[in-house]
Amino acid sequence: MRISLQYYKRIEDYHRIAEESHANQIFPADVILRQATLSGIVLDVAGGTGFNAQFLSIPPARYVCVDLSLRGLEIARKKGRGSAVQADVSRLPARDDSVGTLLCSWSIEHFPNPREILEEMIRVVKPGGKIVIWGPNWDNIFRKDFPQFIHKPTFFVEMVRRKIFFKMLRSEFLPFRYHPFTTEDVVAFVDPNYVANDTDATHCVLCQETYKFFKMKGCRIIFMADFADMQSYLRNDVFIRTVRRLLRPLLPMLRRLPLFRWFVIRFPIVVEKPNSKPTGSK
Repeated sequence: MRISLQYYKRIEDYHRIAEESHANQIFPADVILRQATLSGIVLDVAGGTGFNAQFLSIPPARYVCVDLSLRGLEIARKKGRGSAVQADVSRLPARDDSVGTLLCSWSIEHFPNPREILEEMIRVVKPGGKIVIWGPNWDNIFRKDFPQFIHKPTFFVEMVRRKIFFKMLRSEFLPFRYHPFTTEDVVAFVDPNYVANDTDATHCVLCQETYKFFKMKGCRIIFMADFADMQSYLRNDVFIRTVRRLLRPLLPMLRRLPLFRWFVIRFPIVVEKPNSKPTGSK
């Protein structure tokens, strides 16, 4: 955490860059709002500048942004986006079962301990409350724009792809244990210019793993997008868009098939905390 704090303090323009990139979401707010009623107190985990309050039109009185960076929280306060609290998100400053809705956007891939933070999310949300997570979709290992691949030699890219592929196989066919693929990209914390396009991410967090984690914890999956939901917002070439259009009728089947679903399912994911104590919880 100390390295992360030093890193984000060093980058003067980090929050401006992050807010601009969040403003250019590949999906509009209604994709989320159609699936999740933002009830009660809305806690934004690693919320940065509180941009989600503006993005999702959340009243300031109900919105709480939690982040490590004081600079980001100062921006949230100046723009009147709601409450701003500096805290380590692996120890959220909230009581058990106290939050109506929890948001986490473009952040989970930056956490050095994603599982611990996902468990914290479940802890603080009320029974019946919603957890909404969205960010990079990295399940398709054949895509050419992995942030971790930018400025990297070919041998490194192929090594990363192989590791992710065998990890996916293990996740599909062997007993499941949530542990996102770690890029070990320490350059992210050394070069202050190494920030654009999410290259400062520390993990490739997979949609499938996130889905399985919440299922393992007994949460109900309300919604998980697929590429059909993203069709109108993705900037792909004509060939890719045509293939997706042709495959759309097959999506209900593809979403249930091992391996194939990696290329279909996308963030955002919306889950509901059960009324009873989740399976596997402490």
